[in-house]
Amino acid sequence: MLIENTIHPFTVSVEELEAWSRRPHKHNFFELVYIEKGSGRQCINDHNIAYAADNIFLLPPFDCHSFQIHAPTRFVFIQFNALFFQKDTHQQMDYSNWFNNLHYIISTYNRQPGDIIHNASDKALLINLIKGIEHEYNNKQEQSDSIIRGNMFALLNILVRNFENTFRENNPVPDKAAGDMLQYIQYNLFDNDKLRVDALASEASEFNLSANYVSEYFKKKTGESLKEYILKSRVNVAYSRIQNSGKSMNEIAWELGFTDASHLSKMIKKYFPPSQQHVADNTASCITASL
Repeated sequence: MLIENTIHPFTVSVEELEAWSRRPHKHNFFELVYIEKGSGRQCINDHNIAYAADNIFLLPPFDCHSFQIHAPTRFVFIQFNALFFQKDTHQQMDYSNWFNNLHYIISTYNRQPGDIIHNASDKALLINLIKGIEHEYNNKQEQSDSIIRGNMFALLNILVRNFENTFRENNPVPDKAAGDMLQYIQYNLFDNDKLRVDALASEASEFNLSANYVSEYFKKKTGESLKEYILKSRVNVAYSRIQNSGKSMNEIAWELGFTDASHLSKMIKKYFPPSQQHVADNTASCITASL
């Protein structure tokens, strides 16, 4: 399987095609695909579905994908990784912490083919943002980089809002408190202080949850212990970052609260199915180099 790699943290490209000549492939970055015109079928992870004008897809790193073109199609591809959201040298805006928190959600949402936006007003907003990004990228002026980064900030927040709404519809939790707690944990995976039981109790005070009851409540509503859920979520993020952040195993382990690279590798093997464990195995050489 071909794996596309890039050294560029952000690129925008436009292709008008009558046929898709590339074989199914994977890449080590996120890719947003906007169908400006045309029709055909999109394939991702062995599923395929029809696409049409104004469809928008998000392809996470290392998902297998391709297209079948039925009518001439104009694709807008926006490719990005975590490096793009580091400090903006012009405006001194640093989106890295924000992107770290979002990384879990955009890496692990339901990866089925098809349009990711089902809200008409959000779709219109996204299309305008994509066209603005494309314009600034191809007509570089002063402050273009800052404008592009700001548009991407808005774009990804809209995507996350839609992912979360779709998830709630398809996976209803017993009550609002449980859903809000899951969302709070996802957004604060990197902040140990905010994930302490007393902090969660404080956050959930309006739902009358005491510190002594938070863990029991979480297990009752989700079927999983609070500690296990947080650990598994962090491993999920670590797995994705190993593939596309460019950071060493030790850096990732330190950022996410693991003891070291070896500890992180063991956790990946614990939580990922055998078919995916080759990724952890392939990082073994990195562990020695980074210790």
